[in-house]
Amino acid sequence: MLTTIDIGNTHIVTAILDEKGNILSTFRVTTKEKLTEDEYFTYFKTNLDYNNIDINSITDIIISSVVPNLNCVFDYFGKKYFNKLPLKIDTNLNLPFTFAPHINSSGFGADRIINIVQALKEYPNETLIIFDLGTATTYEVIQNNTYIGGGIFPGIEMSLNALYTNTAKLPKVSFSKPNTVLGYDVVSAIQGAIFYGYIGQLREIITAIKSELNCNAKVICTGGLGKFVASELNSIDVYDPNLGLKGLFTIYKTLS
Repeated sequence: MLTTIDIGNTHIVTAILDEKGNILSTFRVTTKEKLTEDEYFTYFKTNLDYNNIDINSITDIIISSVVPNLNCVFDYFGKKYFNKLPLKIDTNLNLPFTFAPHINSSGFGADRIINIVQALKEYPNETLIIFDLGTATTYEVIQNNTYIGGGIFPGIEMSLNALYTNTAKLPKVSFSKPNTVLGYDVVSAIQGAIFYGYIGQLREIITAIKSELNCNAKVICTGGLGKFVASELNSIDVYDPNLGLKGLFTIYKTLS
């Protein structure tokens, strides 16, 4: 069995997959840069035991990370408990897409790579727009198996936290769909503006990309907060919360 570990800025999402790529178990822990390999192993082993998965059946580990300070921790985890160094995702791998000549791929995130790889596998021969709604929201545009551009902007939670941390009186507000865009108190005013503003931002980006490309691209959405907005936008064709985890498996099978 394969363990895939997707280390994001907010959460570390781990999945156990069988040899066919079926996801047998997933679990999510808060990203902490002071996390040790032993602490992570406690979460890991507890999840395996709960799902009746034999730890000795784990044969390989593959990691996507956007938190460099945790890379060594997971190297220690792999070597200490499985006697192997995890495979890490970066642009040096033999990937099924190329970068257009005008693209500077230096520092291109592993999270973006795994989303692109899986989207290309599931939707070949199509122009793709891939949104990942996490701590930051990213979008990638793929045409003829070539990455032609994308973007990064603050995610929903980051926007809410910015209001809370940079003002004296505004409260910390959870993200949810409000009943109206017309707020009737401070909390509903923030929720309404963030929700409808975010939906409008995504809609305008999709419209602008399709106009610039002059084609009807397929729009794919993933990420922890994607489920909150995917149903609100007819222009989003697919919501797949496991796109990146499946992408890790696809890359693993390609390299093994």
